Amino acid sequence: MINVKNKNTDFELELFIQNLFHEIQSLVYSDENGDSKENKFTEYVMEILTEAGETEGVRVCQYIKENKFENIEFKINGYALEEGYENIDIFISHYRDINELYRVPKADFDKIIKWSTGFINAALKGYLNEIEPSTEAYGLAKILQKQKKNIIRINIFILSNGEIPHDPPTKFTLKNIDDILINFKVWDVERLHRLAQSTGNREPIEIDFEEMMGEVLPCLEMPSKSELYECYLSIVSGTVLSGLYRNYGTRLLESNVRAFLQQTGKINRGMRDTIRKEPHMFLPYNNGLATTAQEVKTKIDANGQRVITSVKDFQIVNGGQTTASLFHTAKNKLFPVDLSKVFVQMKLTVIKDEEKKNETVPFISRYANSQNKVSELDLTSNSPFLQRLEELSQTTYAIDPEDKNKQTIWFFERVKGQYKEALNKEPTVSKQNAFKLKYPRNQVIIKSEVAKYINVWNLHPYHVSKGSQKNYTSFMRDIEVKFKKDKPSRIYWEDLVANAILFNTTDKLFGRKNQDPIGDTNIKSHTVGYCLSYFHYLTNNKLDLGKIWRTQIVEEKLQQELKRLLIRVYQFLNNLDVALISEAAKSEKTWNLLKETKDFSLNMDSIKPYLISDEDYKARYELNVDEVSETKRYETMEKITSLGLSFWDGLCLYMIRQDCLSAVEQNYVFNIKGKLSRNGNLTDVEIEKGGMIIDILNNQNIDFENIKKLSKLDEKELIDPIVIYNRLKLVDNETWKKVIGLGEQTGKLSFKEVSVIKTVMLKLKKQESIDLKRLQIVNDALNKMKKFGIKI
Repeated sequence: MINVKNKNTDFELELFIQNLFHEIQSLVYSDENGDSKENKFTEYVMEILTEAGETEGVRVCQYIKENKFENIEFKINGYALEEGYENIDIFISHYRDINELYRVPKADFDKIIKWSTGFINAALKGYLNEIEPSTEAYGLAKILQKQKKNIIRINIFILSNGEIPHDPPTKFTLKNIDDILINFKVWDVERLHRLAQSTGNREPIEIDFEEMMGEVLPCLEMPSKSELYECYLSIVSGTVLSGLYRNYGTRLLESNVRAFLQQTGKINRGMRDTIRKEPHMFLPYNNGLATTAQEVKTKIDANGQRVITSVKDFQIVNGGQTTASLFHTAKNKLFPVDLSKVFVQMKLTVIKDEEKKNETVPFISRYANSQNKVSELDLTSNSPFLQRLEELSQTTYAIDPEDKNKQTIWFFERVKGQYKEALNKEPTVSKQNAFKLKYPRNQVIIKSEVAKYINVWNLHPYHVSKGSQKNYTSFMRDIEVKFKKDKPSRIYWEDLVANAILFNTTDKLFGRKNQDPIGDTNIKSHTVGYCLSYFHYLTNNKLDLGKIWRTQIVEEKLQQELKRLLIRVYQFLNNLDVALISEAAKSEKTWNLLKETKDFSLNMDSIKPYLISDEDYKARYELNVDEVSETKRYETMEKITSLGLSFWDGLCLYMIRQDCLSAVEQNYVFNIKGKLSRNGNLTDVEIEKGGMIIDILNNQNIDFENIKKLSKLDEKELIDPIVIYNRLKLVDNETWKKVIGLGEQTGKLSFKEVSVIKTVMLKLKKQESIDLKRLQIVNDALNKMKKFGIKI
């Protein structure tokens, strides 16, 4: 171990190292089982990488195997599995209990490579007798062996609280296993520090073409300089593009407007057939890629040609289907292809101003040539508003109106083809059927429908009548203003779904062609839109959408009033003195004319039970969005802890016997059980997944009491996080100072307790997750202060 001291000290890095050191000490102190510092470091870093989107479904799993000479042969510290098993993450740590920068020796680094790859090699080749059967690592090894054909890449994350100046192997392969890519990802303390500082907490993709692919990209540079961007044109081989997708997968497509649409449409099948039968014709047939980067490096080669040698934060904003098609076509061993004969043109735009990136990328996609027509709907897929809706949709459960014991999710398709892509990722028919139960096809909402439902609610039926494209453009223009600073809340999503239920119900009330409709179905859409906007106008937008969300239906009496109103609005439109009703419906004058109508009134006695009271309105809509989100997190945590440790312990046995959860979900159960047993820190992802697992088990009508009976543990009383969290929120800054001051003066609080209080204060301020143990430590500290007159 080499300590690194430099007169040009990076003080921010030094502070980061100090904070990291104290964080690990604090985690070990709050762990009653006395877990090792290396394990706590591994767990802490894995959670950071999960939040950054580098991995998901992580699990601490320390395993060390020594030979007869007591030399280490295998070592891993954790792993993460992905549904479908295309991607496997293995973690190995090098940790020193030190609060200053040190350098990991080359010999130690080489051993880390040897130990981790040794384990993977034994697992994939079925040498299970080399791995202790009683360990969790043995279970991981069995999964790797069983899923060998599905695995595309294995990422080995090398974690350290020191500096690692050594480069890992770039083209590492296991003997006789050439088709599985082994990637090494070094996360030393300097890189962790950069991640903590980076905008958006996301690690950009950096590609060195010369080193990774063994070739550079010949290019033409734009002749004139711009302060906003640089631009390069290049011809890229199919081998390079397939290699990039193999290495990085969909991380390359984070800025893409669509998910990979599968090789079922005419365009993708055409690409596949060209790759197989006429690879030399791919360049003239294909429209190429539009890509972006934050930084690009070029040089002049021996022939005087400018070439691209490396790029930073590389993203494919148009041409994701082309890239994925090249990889998936080559992956099919039944039809061998030669990608060296395939070439694709690429336009690479370097956005110099990071602030303008989100604004500029959609326009690049808009004006780039593309194989499949890209509409205005596609171009806004990366809008922060739409990303927030997607996040809300995936974490908000609705009851099944036909079976209130079951729950489903309304699937928001932010990217065209996303639902089908997610369904096709499920590896078996039974899992696809389970996916359809969780995300029913009739509960998919696309972007244009969001615009339709909200604009009807906002009393803009004339925009809706202009058609999905124009209505959507108008809607997004308004949304960009409304949500420029704030983000939509969970209540907004619930109201959106309620409006969808309301719209679809009203649409059915109108009737279908040749099935006794109210009138001419050619103006049905205009009638329904105007009817609902008119209803919201007459009720001052006080319809209780929360009630519709909770029940997932529109009650019969309300339907009767809506049908009366439908008939009245249909008559109004038919009585207009215009040549085309569909054109008149696009005019705001027509809407104003309807509002001025005096010859119709709702039956308010029938409507009143469905309107929201002023008190309920205030409670539903005037809460702080962030507070709602934070409270929701602790409600879910309470849902997890209230079941008791014996439930999660019993579930560890039950799920293996019954195969009721996927391997990834089983990982989360083990994690939750382990952390609850020591009052450890449940991450946001674990809280979310824990809640989802409970819902999955409920949907399968599994008896939770029978699961608890499988546990041999004495039931441990778990603390109620909501009660403590709500108590701590009441403590102001001055009171915290008094608690710390009195605690130190009187000696009633130890140095470690004060350290935990300061950490919790900071986490409350930042609205970060707080683990159960530290909540309890602070709660006990506050109780000690009662005798000094500090009451909360």
